[in-house]
Amino acid sequence: MYTALILFILAGSIICLGGIYYKRSIVLGILVPGAMLLIIIAFLSTAVLPYMEKIPATDKGVPYSERALLGRQIYVREGCWYCHTQQVRPIRTDAGLGNVSQPGDYQYDYPHVLGTERTGPDLSHLGGKYEDDWHRNHLMNPRPKTPEEEGMAGKVKGSVMPPFSYLSREETEALVTYLQSLR
Repeated sequence: MYTALILFILAGSIICLGGIYYKRSIVLGILVPGAMLLIIIAFLSTAVLPYMEKIPATDKGVPYSERALLGRQIYVREGCWYCHTQQVRPIRTDAGLGNVSQPGDYQYDYPHVLGTERTGPDLSHLGGKYEDDWHRNHLMNPRPKTPEEEGMAGKVKGSVMPPFSYLSREETEALVTYLQSLR
């Protein structure tokens, strides 16, 4: 409400000042201040205004436990967000993945790791879908190496995910805790 009022006052000021300064030509008196106004409004509406209002957290946007926060740091450090997304978009391809993501879902996420592409599955509602053992097994060796391993929990045939067997036990447990917190 107040932001619109400020923008109108700013717009009027720029047009009046431009008209006074360039009173010899209509083109310079209106078009130049108008172009300046357009640039300022575009900048304010895309870069400033979104950060001025507080977005309330949703039911999904809850603070992480200390262990889940460590797991999130490992998730970011290992670059998991390059292949996995954590957002359900309101488009046909995301139908069936769960509720559409809202800004309040990411109230406690910094940096935001929404993902860049979906080489791997979306993880936004992964928590509780599999047991902790499944996640541990999947992180250590996501691809089956022998025919006997094909039916084992955590083995995904055709997966391009690299194994994270080099993570310490504490790091693996923290990462599993973080993945289970994604609901």
